[in-house]
Amino acid sequence: LDRWVAPFLQPQARALSDLKSRLERQTDMGKPDFLMQTFIRCSQDALWDALTRADQIAAYHFMCNEVHGDARPGNVTRFVRPDGSDMLRQMTTEMDPKSRIAMTFEPLWFGEGAPGSHMVHLIEPQGEACKLTIEHYDIAPGQEGVAEGWARLAASLKSYLETGTALKAAM
Repeated sequence: LDRWVAPFLQPQARALSDLKSRLERQTDMGKPDFLMQTFIRCSQDALWDALTRADQIAAYHFMCNEVHGDARPGNVTRFVRPDGSDMLRQMTTEMDPKSRIAMTFEPLWFGEGAPGSHMVHLIEPQGEACKLTIEHYDIAPGQEGVAEGWARLAASLKSYLETGTALKAAM
């Protein structure tokens, strides 16, 4: 019986284990301080590349024309303003390929040593589009303005992926 049934149970057991891990990870972080969702007409691969490759991030980022460091676990990504100063630093802490990226968020525009926070990008394929969810946790008092930055970034990313032209609307 085990020889016949076991191969059919393994995929279901693996799927349940993955679901359990995802749900536990979501509840451990609590409720996000900021949550935004948008739908982008693109493939999951295209959205993943746009969120993880430095050259693509620089192409659509609304304030930075230079980005150093691709998003990989343990890797630091630096966002550089046109004047050469660092605007933001992020370190990738977790990654589920093509579906989830968790990062630290160090807002250097508030000055070196400003309180950091963390954020998550979630990608869900939706037919010919992808649903992108941005969650931001532990935003320090006085830093609530990051919400407008996320809106500008998401709008530029959507335009970049759907038309090939970014919407670089600087703050």
